[in-house]
Amino acid sequence: MVTTVVRSVSLQKTIQISLLFLLAGCASSIDATRDVQIAHTLAAEHLPVDVDPSLMWNASEPLTIDAAIAYAVSHDAILQRDLTLVVQRRAEIAQAELPANPTITGAFGIAVDGLAGAPLILQGVQNLSWLWTRPDRIASAEQTLRQAILTSANRTIEVVANVRIAHHEVATNIALTRLAKEDVELTTQLLNITKEHAQVGEASSQDVDNAKIALLQSQHNLVEAQEKFDITMLNLLHTMGCPETDTLFTLVPAPQNELQKQSQQDLFLYAIENRLDLATSRSMIAQRSAELGLANPPLLTGSVMYNENASGRQAILPGGGITIAFDGDAKEAAADAKLNQTELQYVDATRTVIKDVRVLHETFTAAVKKLNVDEQVLKTALQSLVRSQDASSKGELHPLSLLPIVRSVVQAKQHVLNDQLQVTKKAIKLEQAVGGSFKGMNQ
Repeated sequence: MVTTVVRSVSLQKTIQISLLFLLAGCASSIDATRDVQIAHTLAAEHLPVDVDPSLMWNASEPLTIDAAIAYAVSHDAILQRDLTLVVQRRAEIAQAELPANPTITGAFGIAVDGLAGAPLILQGVQNLSWLWTRPDRIASAEQTLRQAILTSANRTIEVVANVRIAHHEVATNIALTRLAKEDVELTTQLLNITKEHAQVGEASSQDVDNAKIALLQSQHNLVEAQEKFDITMLNLLHTMGCPETDTLFTLVPAPQNELQKQSQQDLFLYAIENRLDLATSRSMIAQRSAELGLANPPLLTGSVMYNENASGRQAILPGGGITIAFDGDAKEAAADAKLNQTELQYVDATRTVIKDVRVLHETFTAAVKKLNVDEQVLKTALQSLVRSQDASSKGELHPLSLLPIVRSVVQAKQHVLNDQLQVTKKAIKLEQAVGGSFKGMNQ
């Protein structure tokens, strides 16, 4: 009876010790609310526009660019995945702060020799290496959390840039489709007038054929314009995260943003400092540095064993163990090589950023020059149209000569719209290439 009581007390103590470890584990916070908010705040600091999460939109309402951005940010699956990764990384930090899980084993003997009593063995084993590796494990886990925050913020920047471009593309193609319809109406008038003049001998059959060809070409261009509009509309819906939405809704054109002139060197130097993907690469270097301490730690274990034999004698047996790592040098070399690889990847990423920024700056500059030229063409075409209309009203210009001039104005407007879209797209991509916006360049 006494033996049974002693065993019961020993088991209770063992359970109490186990519960103590469990309660210590629960003390570490796994709440990632603050980390998710940091990701949102970091993205907002790098965005060229304000994102209003309270904005709601459905297909029965006009779609503004602000509503499109807000909808996309709240519905982008990759962004939501990245935010769940932030939650995971916070839990991993809480895990890294805890000691290694203890192992408790026990055995209860069954007497087979006819004697009273039976042996009882209880043993607890604890890995002690965590005492040395805990700071490095926590540092490594903190860097992975930082990377998750940076990645989600960078994804927000990417989503906003894609939506802005897609929204401008739809608005431009709406205007281009309208101009294509106007061109069809003009060529229809041209054909009708040409036929009338041919009936009275003032136009040849060749003139009628040329007018028919012009009408067919304008109709072909209208089909292409409508197709491009449909595709850009579907692309916008996909970018927003709702490709299944009906495309019959009104779109509110966004104002054109003006880009401040900056030198190439200022731009790529700012990009290296400001881009979140490069900050992620720097965090990976810090993580690899921390992991050097995890490559070859001393492998020690401690144990306490309670033993009671068949005759009732009890003993507490403290003990320890050490694992001899024959592969320690290899592990250290591998960890050092991983650090070098990460550093070289960062160097390559930096060079790619510099190249991308310089190329985008060149293409943006060229797009602005093309726009300036086509704006001059449109200005000249409009002046020519005014003079031609005045001459036609005085009977000095044949009607067949006026319509091609009107069509040239329509074509000039189409070129200007395409040029404006290219300038806008290059400007948005250049903002994204330097880290999202130019907010901090002149500070």
